Amino acid sequence: MRHAQAVPAGSAPDRTRALTAAGEEQAVALGRALRARGLVPDLVVTSDAARARRTAELVVGDDDWPVVVDPDVYEASPPRLGAVLEHHAATATTTVLVCHEPGASGLSVALAGPSADADAAVSRASVLAGLGTAEAAVLRWGTEHARLCTGAAELVEVLRPGDAA
Repeated sequence: MRHAQAVPAGSAPDRTRALTAAGEEQAVALGRALRARGLVPDLVVTSDAARARRTAELVVGDDDWPVVVDPDVYEASPPRLGAVLEHHAATATTTVLVCHEPGASGLSVALAGPSADADAAVSRASVLAGLGTAEAAVLRWGTEHARLCTGAAELVEVLRPGDAA
């Protein structure tokens, strides 16, 4: 997922940019949307940027989902994000990665690969355009603990903060 809405770039050093009030609401709502879909992570991995850490905190809420802060997630390329996931989530069934654009959408598109399914094609086009703040690409693998490789996953949906209802 991409972190929630932050204060504008240039208003503070990039790693210290905070979430806006709307961003805080987005993160809480996305946490509700994850729970509504039964997507309870074994692990949450987040960038060390303040906006990503706060997003993770608000998505987790009062639950005891384990959170790992990894500075390698900050502004990482899709291959680097994949390496971070392989390192941290080797035994996890469900993982949430809180990161930045364009890495978030780039990794999602690479892992999902193309699909002949019309709904998947619409979701893929949405992700290709870039994930909005507090949006998550939900990916599923056909086998437990499958390797993170190009085209190995299915893009199930793009989850947005308003999807909790």
